[in-house]
Order: sequence, then structure tokens, then C-alpha cells
Amino acid sequence: MAGSADGRLTTRGLGSDALGKILILSLLAGMTLARTLLAAAIPLTDDEAYYRLWGLAPALSYLDHPPMVGWMIAAGRAVAGETALGVRAMAVLASVIGALALWRTARLLFGVEAGRVAVLFATVMPLLCVGAIVITPDTPSVLFYILSAWALAELRASENGNWWLAVGLFAGLGLLSKYTNLFLGVSLLAWLVATPANRRWWRHWQLYAGGLIAVIVFLPVPIWNLAHDGASFTKQFGRVVDIGGPKLSWQFELWGALILLAGPVIVWLAASGLVLSAGRLAKQRDDAALLLLCMPAPLLLYFFAHAFHGRVNANWLAPVYPFLAIAAAVGLGRLSDARQRSRTALVAASVSGAIAALVYAHALHPLYLDGNRKEPTQQLRGWPDLAQRVAETARASGARWIATTSYATTGQLAFQLDGAIPVVQLDERLRYVHLRQPDPATLEAPALYVELERRARPDLLRERFRTVTDLGVLERGERGHVLARYRVHLVDGGIRPVLGPAGRAPGSPTRP
Repeated sequence: MAGSADGRLTTRGLGSDALGKILILSLLAGMTLARTLLAAAIPLTDDEAYYRLWGLAPALSYLDHPPMVGWMIAAGRAVAGETALGVRAMAVLASVIGALALWRTARLLFGVEAGRVAVLFATVMPLLCVGAIVITPDTPSVLFYILSAWALAELRASENGNWWLAVGLFAGLGLLSKYTNLFLGVSLLAWLVATPANRRWWRHWQLYAGGLIAVIVFLPVPIWNLAHDGASFTKQFGRVVDIGGPKLSWQFELWGALILLAGPVIVWLAASGLVLSAGRLAKQRDDAALLLLCMPAPLLLYFFAHAFHGRVNANWLAPVYPFLAIAAAVGLGRLSDARQRSRTALVAASVSGAIAALVYAHALHPLYLDGNRKEPTQQLRGWPDLAQRVAETARASGARWIATTSYATTGQLAFQLDGAIPVVQLDERLRYVHLRQPDPATLEAPALYVELERRARPDLLRERFRTVTDLGVLERGERGHVLARYRVHLVDGGIRPVLGPAGRAPGSPTRP
């Protein structure tokens, strides 16, 4: 292996290339096996339990996001059943497909060894490691971002315009995954107009056919929104105009999370690689450097601006991470000494891998528990015991169904009870229009209302039911630690309508 002055990694000899492929495939096989076992063993997050309800009845789209995550969960459940692994199976598969596409993309752009290093770094990044077992809309969003970049790299290498059809397909599937993938369109436009060589594609019909494919693939989402008063668009794009006062601490959160969730050494290498790519673009009009810069830039710039007036959740930048892995491989190539490159790559991968391993270990078996200090994995714990006590309380009180007022409690109890007792959220009914609506006879029977103490809605219960009896509190916990408290009420004598309206998005303006 040898480095070059422009950061390109090269490899001499077919034998070395073959060995590298074996090592990378072995790494992916080992990680896939480990992730499959972890996906089966780690309990569902609140969001996953909620998205599982989407997978019960695949629809054109849903209130919170486009439909791809629901479709993927439906496919996983068909293969692995009504289990945590069934819900997550497609996340594990997506991580494998994404890694292979990343390998090919980096190899086409920057050489054989860059492909290997990029896959190594992406495989150990903590955020991508979590995304390889936890299924959310970010899972397909990241996958189709990578696949779009791969198709564009193939287009650049082959100059075969038919690759625009693949770009369009993957871009459309990305839009079916998460609205964040609209930024991919900005990336493609920037790449197209940046150099004369790329601008020639405006004369080719395949570019426009690819755009048409993207629009057609995305059609289920606007069709759903037209049928539901634009609810999903209102909910998600309303965040764009929800601007607060400037707060510098959100910038520290944004970049601190990125450094932690990619790994500090990988981020340092990636920054070096991006600077190198910018120099190569300015001096040499290097198209590979242009593509690497264009893919993550719109997302990074937008959320950098957003973080001045609002918090940026770490997962919102998820599509950036694979391109940080490629940039880090480019940055590694700046080191001229082979031993130094090997040591640096090992340190970078080890630091990120250690963080990811701690995250996995803590999710599987908590390294500490403290009900007074909230941390993300608390939502995983104690649900089977709580669900059992909820079922026992329902039977003892004569309740025939469970009422809730949050999607998290609804999803978790529905998964744990597995249809033994219907679980119905009283409000925000637009979240559940894809499901078979509850039997009116069931809604007329007594119900057990269960909700997280800070989210309990006794006022809503008094509006919807004639009889509301406080049954106290149930606790969810693990190993003697109380992690959450749930108010429990027996409600009866429903006042129509027992369920709230399904016609508008939660928090959206009421129509006059």
C-alpha cells in the first residue's frame, strides 16, 4: 500500500487487493452476525415500538414520516416474526447493503484502499453501529443516500447516462424514507452545475428520466397528504419556521455529538480529507473531490445554521456519516509513511469501535441505572413486567381495553401485550388511520387508562368518560431502580366521541 501527495490511496498487486476483499467481507460477516444477535436481544425503543404499528398495516404514508420504515418492518416481521429481530431485521440487512455500496463508491472515487478504509471506519462509527440494529426512518434514509452516491460514482466512472435512472430511483426511495433526503436533490444539483464536464449531462434525456422516476416513486407521500389535509408536510416542515432565539450551546451540542458519534480520530481525519478535497477541487477541478464535498455539504450547512436557533438531534445528520468515513480515508492518504497510516487507521477504528461497543453493552445490560438521571436506554427497560401488571390490573378491574395518550406508551404496550388486550390512544388519531379502527362495542366497555405520569391527561379523561376512577401508580423499572411512573385510571361510560378526531396533525392550527 502506498500514499500519494493528493491523498489518494493505492495498492500494488492483485494479491493484496484479493486479501483486502477477504478481510473486509470477513469484517462485515462478523459484524452482521453480532448485530443480528444484538437486534434480537436488545428491547425495542419507544420509536421502534411505534413504527412497528406502521408495519402492521403498510400504507401510502404516515403522519410523522414517509412510509419506508413501516414497509421495511412489515418485511422483517414476515421473515422473523413478531419479535424484536422481526422489527429490526431490515436494519441489519440495510447496514450490509450500505457498507458494500460505500466500499464501491469510495473505491471508484479514490482508489482500492480508500474503499477498504472507508468501510472499516463506517463499520465502527457509533451512530452507524446503532443504526445497524435500531430501525427508524434514518435507516433507509442513510441507505438510499449511499446508494445514490454509488450510482453517481458509477456514472462518473463509466460516463454511461443510464446510471441517471438508478440515481433517480434511489433518490425517490430516499424521499420515501425521510424528508431529510430532499437535501440529496440539492447535492445533485450542486454537482451538476459546478463544472463544465458535469453540465453536459443537462443535454441527456436520462437525467430528466431519472428525475421523473424520483417523482413517480415519491408519489405515495403527496397522495397521502392530499387525502389528510397536508398533515405530514405541516408537521415536519413546520419545524423549519419554528425559530427561537440564538443559543450558542446548541452549536456545541451539534459538533460535540458528531465528534462522539463518529469518533474523534475519524472526525480529525475526515476534516483533513475534506480540506484536501476542497484544495484539489480548487486547483485541479477534481470531480471525485467535488462529489465527496457535494454529498454532505447541504445537510451540514443547513443544520449548522439551524443550530443557532434550535437544537439539532444527533440522528438528523445521519446521512453525513458515511461520507465522513470516505473523507477520513482520503485524509489518511495524506500520510506518506505506510506504518503511520496503519497505526493511525487502527487507532481511529479502535476509538470509535470502543465507543460503539460501550453503547451496545449498555443497551444490552445497563452499566449503571439511576431513575433520577434520564438517559436514552431507560426507555428499553422494564416493559414486560409493566405490561404484565397492566394486564392483571385490567382483568381485576373488568377493563376490556387499554387507553393511552402518547405514541410511546401505545407502541410499547401494544408490542408487549401482542393483541391480548387492545391498546388505543385516545388522542392524535391521525397517527393510526392506517390501522383497523377499534370495535365500537369495545370502546363502550370499561377501559384501563395507563400513561406516563408527566404525560397523563386526567382532564381529557373527564371530557371523554362519565366515570373516572384513580387506581394509583404503576412503576416501570429494572434491578430495583424505578425508571418511570405511570398513572392508572379505570374509565367507563364513554361520551361520544371517545376517540379524538383524526383530521389534523397534533399541534397544527385548528381550521376556522
